[in-house]
Amino acid sequence: MPYSVLVVDERPLVLARLVEPLREAGYDVTAATTFEAAKQRLAVNTPNLLIAASRLGLFNGMHLVVRGRIDHPAMAAILTAQVKDPLLEAEASTYGATCVLTPETSAELLALVSSTFALQPM
Repeated sequence: MPYSVLVVDERPLVLARLVEPLREAGYDVTAATTFEAAKQRLAVNTPNLLIAASRLGLFNGMHLVVRGRIDHPAMAAILTAQVKDPLLEAEASTYGATCVLTPETSAELLALVSSTFALQPM
């Protein structure tokens, strides 16, 4: 059974750039463009991995990580950012998440996801 991944980004082009390579690599991928939609998906299905943008309208990806960790402590989490932010990186680490710059290439994304799954007990 393939790993499931929930990808959340309010920018449709970035979302597509993240989702398609994961699907092509065989992951079971669900996408959401809003905090609210992602929150609903987390309530219905527990993904093995949450990849969320740091900016999601009035909320941010960290809110999803925190909510996800409460209900699904084993879920892996990656927070993506447009700029390097040491405070966000530290906060993400507090919740067992990784904070990275949004991957620019499919190879970079797939390596990140692969290494995340290698580190997580599933």
